[in-house]
Amino acid sequence: MRLAIVSDEISQDFRKAVEYGIEWGITDYEIRSLITGRVPYVASDEINLVLEVTKEYDLNISAISPGLFKISLLDEEQLKLQIEDNIYESFRVADRLGTRNVIIFGFRRYPKEPQSDYVQVIHILGRMAALAEKYGFQLLLENEPEFWADTGVNTAKILDDIDSKNLKANWDPANAAAAGEIPYPYGFLAMRKHVRSIHVKDFRHDATGKAEYVVIGEGEVDWTGQFRAMMHGVNISYITIETHCEPLIMNSHRNIIKIIDLLEDYELDESYVIK
Repeated sequence: MRLAIVSDEISQDFRKAVEYGIEWGITDYEIRSLITGRVPYVASDEINLVLEVTKEYDLNISAISPGLFKISLLDEEQLKLQIEDNIYESFRVADRLGTRNVIIFGFRRYPKEPQSDYVQVIHILGRMAALAEKYGFQLLLENEPEFWADTGVNTAKILDDIDSKNLKANWDPANAAAAGEIPYPYGFLAMRKHVRSIHVKDFRHDATGKAEYVVIGEGEVDWTGQFRAMMHGVNISYITIETHCEPLIMNSHRNIIKIIDLLEDYELDESYVIK
């Protein structure tokens, strides 16, 4: 189990992100957005820069997050593009960056969208899992509010119904909380066997009832219980910081310190050291 961070949660300038991350002891980075856009459709020079910096600092790219299927089933043009082009480009860029992990999403769901559309969700994601198996990649389904895959319970149902070793979960407890679920223990109990990586941030409602993401330990997610549960019989490769609250640099560092405090009683891979 290794501690990683989404690079653009520090800066979209990958070198700048790494310069901060290295100071904090982070050597594993998830790639989502760079200066020229979201992977895989970024300038080739930026991919070359990521490779250069990765080699210079002896880093590991834990995953890429191209935003696949952050669309509705009703968006037929985008759906066709993502199935016939974006998935292959994502595999190509992931391969260049030396990772087999590609994070995907579970389709935006509108309030009156019929339950019958669930069959199409399963069909498409099942096809993508088959492609991942063919080309040797691991798809990680991330739960997101207002998506078919929103809570732990609903995401686990999708993964159970597809039942592919090449489609597992990037579990996001704060997103599950934003979707109205108690992520730990309820969401995690449903997701437990599927989780391969986890995004770490926190979520709460402020005094006016407004929803917001915050530094872990300042929100509604039981991160103490969640981390304790992750240490026992769960096949998690990466704990990945996804700060999501300004100021990013300061709060990313605060999250790292909080996570290390939570994990100090557990023996982990020596992949980070706080400085």
